[in-house]
Amino acid sequence: MPRHPSTPTTALLLLALLAAAGCGSEKASDREGGAGKNGDGQPPAARVTTEPSPEPLTGTTWTVTALTAAGTTRDLPPGAEKAAHFTLGDDGTLRGSLGCNRFTATAKDTGTALAVGPVSGTKMLCDGGRGEVEQHLSKVLAGKVAYTVNGRSLTLTGADGSGLRATAS
Repeated sequence: MPRHPSTPTTALLLLALLAAAGCGSEKASDREGGAGKNGDGQPPAARVTTEPSPEPLTGTTWTVTALTAAGTTRDLPPGAEKAAHFTLGDDGTLRGSLGCNRFTATAKDTGTALAVGPVSGTKMLCDGGRGEVEQHLSKVLAGKVAYTVNGRSLTLTGADGSGLRATAS
């Protein structure tokens, strides 16, 4: 008497055939330059990518990450990383650390620049990398300071062209 394949073997063969048939189900329109269409011939839904929203200038603590002088931006000197930071309050008070000493000043936002009043602060002796950062920031934060906020990055440029880059903390 002839043997018939068992039911599990038949089921596996049937599944394999169905899987192979599904792999070759490309539509003629896809093969003939209709790429970019979904299964019903319609274009796929648009992909939306978004840039991070800019951090608000006021109320955000900004940590200085780089200094700009003579058109060249460079990382902070060794030992000064994360030492300088500042926050512009809703009340127009700019305060933080210049790298070594704490400071406060008034600052009026004009939309593209800050009008920074005299900076006052503690008077500790600062040398090395922190002292260098402090001297640089003291020049940047004098008078009219142009700013740009891009996502979580802030760039400040002083009247003499010196500047800094900071990241929202």
